[in-house]
Amino acid sequence: MRRVLVALCVVATAGRARAESCKDDTPFDEATFKTRVAFLASKEHDGRAPGTAGDTATRKMIVERFTCLGLSPAFGRSYEQAFTADNAKTANVVGSIKGESDDIILVSAHHDHLGDGHLGANDNASGIVAMLAIAQSMVQNEAKPKRTIVFAAFGAEETGMHGSYYYEAHAPEGLPSDRIVQVINLDMVGSHASRGFVTAMGTFKGLAATPILKKLLPRYPKLSVPMGGKARGSDFEPFCKKGTPYVFFWTPDKRCYHATCDTAGKLDYKRMVDIARLATDLTNAMADTDVDLADAKATQGCFGKRR
Repeated sequence: MRRVLVALCVVATAGRARAESCKDDTPFDEATFKTRVAFLASKEHDGRAPGTAGDTATRKMIVERFTCLGLSPAFGRSYEQAFTADNAKTANVVGSIKGESDDIILVSAHHDHLGDGHLGANDNASGIVAMLAIAQSMVQNEAKPKRTIVFAAFGAEETGMHGSYYYEAHAPEGLPSDRIVQVINLDMVGSHASRGFVTAMGTFKGLAATPILKKLLPRYPKLSVPMGGKARGSDFEPFCKKGTPYVFFWTPDKRCYHATCDTAGKLDYKRMVDIARLATDLTNAMADTDVDLADAKATQGCFGKRR
């Protein structure tokens, strides 16, 4: 994650990802979160920088997970959208759950980090693991959502959000960007203990997600969730520029942001699981709300200011 303002069950064995049942595990198991973060933030993958072997292995893991969960590939038969950023070849990984309408709830997290000894456990292995838990929970729910839900693991965020900007400009025909009515972005959700809170930025007055999230918060008494506040430098940004509202879950890390100490053993997994559960509840609620989110987007835009 760049600086901001204000069951294929995957386990690590001998440095590789091993596949188990999608259906027999639970989405919010703390031990599973630890194992997946450890795999993504392993020394072998060296921070998953675009164009590296760690980047390729990470995308392979996400593709395998999406395949096992039965998400629909966004690009014909492929989940991957290849692009080049700063001369490095990488890809977005995108799958979806078809809803009753073509309006889209986009759940996003970036899969890359800095490399060169910066392993990026919090930034952003934590967001990818949380997103995978949300996808699994939605699949296991089995009930068809009112709106289509797209799960996007974006590449090359650290060097300028290249993946999300590329996707916004080159979204597949069946999942056009102009049908995205809400973004839920997960970036650095593993350090609640560092400052004692997780922000829910973008929840401005007048936006549809704001009262929905407020109603959900009493279910999570161990989370402190300040709301509102503009943010910049993460993958909601290209969509916000087109008027799409966002909720950006982020936990500040006062010691290990973009440092080599951002390792798997440092994360607050108990609260990370809670954040993933909260984001899942919000995704469900936004997918099924009776509020006309397309009209809300058209009239309120990204910041809750009526046009």
